[in-house]
Amino acid sequence: MASIKGIGGAFMESNDAKKLATWYETFLGIKMIPEHSNSGGYHVFWTIDAETGVKRENPVFAINQAKETLADSNRGFMFNFRVDNLDEFLVRLEDQDIKQEREMIKWERGKHAWIKDIDGNMIELYEEIFPEDIDEEE
Repeated sequence: MASIKGIGGAFMESNDAKKLATWYETFLGIKMIPEHSNSGGYHVFWTIDAETGVKRENPVFAINQAKETLADSNRGFMFNFRVDNLDEFLVRLEDQDIKQEREMIKWERGKHAWIKDIDGNMIELYEEIFPEDIDEEE
């Protein structure tokens, strides 16, 4: 039976796609590739398929210019970006006056923190803790 295997991409719209893409590149380090003049661009993340072990270029993260004016808040979605060192990443953001929106949550499988981009979109930053890391800390 055919089934969903994962996320191939995340596509968002902005009232000012180029400005928002610049924010993601400047503050989160996500290098955006310009697609066309009416776009903020896109970034392709490399992943390894869990079933086949094949390295592939997906998912894609893209910012497009909205065709109609969007609401200023409550757009009903949140991106979750994996980071390799959440504490260090948050210090870097704090140094650039980007504040956490909620207190960090730590649990046996990871750490979570939240910020907002310049359009007011909530972003979750996630550092995964692997089982072998859990054993080392105990």
